[in-house]
Amino acid sequence: MAMVTVAKSSEISNGKMIGVEAEGRKILIARVGGTLYAIDAVCSHMGGELPKGRLESDVVVCPRHGAQYNVKTGKLVKDVGFAAKALTVGKGAHDQQAFQVVEEGDDVKVEIPQKD
Repeated sequence: MAMVTVAKSSEISNGKMIGVEAEGRKILIARVGGTLYAIDAVCSHMGGELPKGRLESDVVVCPRHGAQYNVKTGKLVKDVGFAAKALTVGKGAHDQQAFQVVEEGDDVKVEIPQKD
């Protein structure tokens, strides 16, 4: 796995999130309680852009159909509703991948798994 510089610490204030791209992956970086966290930035339900959603404490809400994910763990907190599932023949959302994040000076680095 490689640590990739994706942003500057000064770009992400507490309670805020940004979207970045690294090694061909879209990643959401959020600062909660002064700590940075990173998860996949594309909603597992229908590809909504999570950085365009809203951050409520440590939960990001997808702007498309409202799936909710914990930014600390990537775990699905709340699935989409019945109507949204009907749009995709019953497909709901599932957990997002979480990534290790480190701050080195003003650099934010994310550990990206290498493709086989």
